[in-house]
Amino acid sequence: MTTNNNNSLRTGFLHWIALQRTNLKELLHVLTAVPNDDNDHLNQLAEKNIQHLTDYHLTRSNDTLSIFSPSWCTSFENSLFWIGGFKPSIYIQLLYSIFESESENLDIKLPKMCNGESSKCGGEYSGKQVQLIKALHANTVSSEEMISSRMANLQECITGEPLIITATNNGSDHEVERALAAHRVVLGGIVVDADELRVTVLKELMRILTPLQGIHLLVASNRLHLSIHEWGKCSDRSTVANILTL
Repeated sequence: MTTNNNNSLRTGFLHWIALQRTNLKELLHVLTAVPNDDNDHLNQLAEKNIQHLTDYHLTRSNDTLSIFSPSWCTSFENSLFWIGGFKPSIYIQLLYSIFESESENLDIKLPKMCNGESSKCGGEYSGKQVQLIKALHANTVSSEEMISSRMANLQECITGEPLIITATNNGSDHEVERALAAHRVVLGGIVVDADELRVTVLKELMRILTPLQGIHLLVASNRLHLSIHEWGKCSDRSTVANILTL
């Protein structure tokens, strides 16, 4: 059963990577072939991309244990993942990159922008938008910390009941399975909340941004994910080559 689940998750991940490549081509095509004021078309494309992310999360919801350091992801990807994926705040960091500024420098720009001036980095970003993005960033980081705390508490529980007692007392197979099942239930809830936060943050950014700005963000997001995957593959190949030459 575990092997079948792993094969299914691997297939789902590879499909997700292929889908991101397709999405990126479509997003780039829209930026050049579709009028920038065709908001209905842009919104539909953004919604489709977000739905793809939601669907991907659903494909792995039945086996949350396997999404931690999965063999089908590269070592580089796994080193960057937070509870089965990138942190939700990465979308906001991407926006800061589009602003051509680090988050600290955004504080310097903010007073002028709040006086009615707008940023032209990657499009017209108003002072109101920047305020909303900053507030979303703060709330997102707070939510990430809460989920991380729950994850840390779960890991600390390994030294308490029921897992450690079952292990030290040579518990029966039934007791072991019951302890593991309880662990999986709690872990599953944490992963679901992490995935929901990823989608929620992306949807909220789409609400704050104009349709065109949202497409630019999705382009940056797809490019980042695909680049990290490819860089990781190159790194893994290099590691294997170095081992073979020893």
